[in-house]
Amino acid sequence: MEGTRSYDFDRFSDGDRGAELARLRRQATVLLHREMALLTSLGLGPNDAALEIGCGPGFVTGAIADLVAPGRTVGLDASVDLLRVADSVVAPQHPNLRFVRGDAYRTGLPEGTFDFIYSRLVYQHLAAPLDALIEAHRLLRRGGRLCVLDVDDDWLTLEPSNQAFDQVTRLALDAQVKNGGDRFIGRKLPALMRKAGFAKIDLQVISVSSLELGLSPFLDITMRFKAIQIGTPQAAALASEAIEMATQAEAFGVVGVFVAVGTR
Repeated sequence: MEGTRSYDFDRFSDGDRGAELARLRRQATVLLHREMALLTSLGLGPNDAALEIGCGPGFVTGAIADLVAPGRTVGLDASVDLLRVADSVVAPQHPNLRFVRGDAYRTGLPEGTFDFIYSRLVYQHLAAPLDALIEAHRLLRRGGRLCVLDVDDDWLTLEPSNQAFDQVTRLALDAQVKNGGDRFIGRKLPALMRKAGFAKIDLQVISVSSLELGLSPFLDITMRFKAIQIGTPQAAALASEAIEMATQAEAFGVVGVFVAVGTR
């Protein structure tokens, strides 16, 4: 469903694509061990049939394929260019993994075929998250689980705060709303899952901080994407200013990541 999400890699300029792909790799790998431990604790394991919706270039999907082997894994994304990276870089290393093109609303995949579905940092970009949850519910086997990991910007903090950081955060929020997204989706996931028909819903909030990531990676992940999303030279300048000020102040940053799990 084109036009119903606030993120579209294929619309990035040629100059921005390389930087964005590098950011996606950092975002996927910087806490990958912790992320896979989370999925394991939620019951994902060998012989499961797993699906990642919104898999992007597939870096996380490859790790999921390792967890469930010899079970099968499917990565689904709407971006032709990101799937090209996934097919060339990730898929050859995992014989139990394939990538397909589709979107979160109409995946084109058969009903009741997956034990576990994962979507990370995707629902914040969806204009119709309930429709996506209904589709995920359709794809799960009885007793299967959907795990949605996403943000809530009220849980993003920088200390000491700086004006440039706050401005970029507000501008990104406005830009995402304008383009059909929601940076407060985390708190809304349980109610949406209930409406979608999930029988059991669990929620936890995990803190990710600059103590764990390092200040520079934390600022890079939280700021530079927002500047690209806003898409103005002023935003890029503000993001650079925010990062410089935070670095000079040896700031502490933390974000709360919401993990909602629904069982069919």
